[in-house]
Amino acid sequence: MADTSFALFDCSLVRLATGRSCTNLRELLETLRTAPLSVLEHHLLRCPLEDHFELNEFPNDLARWCWDALGERQLAEELALVNPYVSGIRELRTALVNKLEDRLWALERVPWCRPGFELHLLESRLIAFDTRERFATLASLAEAFPRFSRRSLFFHVHEAHARRGVDDFSAWLERVDGPPTLVERIRGIDFYFLNLNQLRRQLFDAFCAHLSEPQAVLGAVR
Repeated sequence: MADTSFALFDCSLVRLATGRSCTNLRELLETLRTAPLSVLEHHLLRCPLEDHFELNEFPNDLARWCWDALGERQLAEELALVNPYVSGIRELRTALVNKLEDRLWALERVPWCRPGFELHLLESRLIAFDTRERFATLASLAEAFPRFSRRSLFFHVHEAHARRGVDDFSAWLERVDGPPTLVERIRGIDFYFLNLNQLRRQLFDAFCAHLSEPQAVLGAVR
């Protein structure tokens, strides 16, 4: 019989410098127009793996830089609301270019950053590896959530959305005929706008809420 346990993966990020940087809003616009898609993927999708994002209210590097380095608060808030998982990266590039063009058109001067506050452009490669941990029940998976690494959460939620369109946790529940209400609750989590510790708490709460219900199945999910 095939193993239906949830397989826990972890990941690491290999960062690659591009040699390019932005010092003003016009340079950022040119970057969005011409940079490889891998650069946009790093600064929009993989930045939650950076430690400073645990303390930052912005979900991507571009919004954070516009706020902190350029003082462009209106634009930063607009860029923060762009969810890169809703559409493809090419469509996302077009949407971002349009936002920056509109903003530059409305300004009398181009905002610059101070020396030392440049946006250094990176690419990255995500390397995933099997931890060999397996979870056969809802209870065992929920119990393990507090000790999952942030990288595991990123792989099974953020990277899973890029890979398959849904997170790995709810996909596993569907595969083993788990509770539809729990699947729905997990998929309702607005993960992109949470840091990884906040995401851990919401996932943990979703599992615990289900397991506390009288009709919850505490045994192995078949």
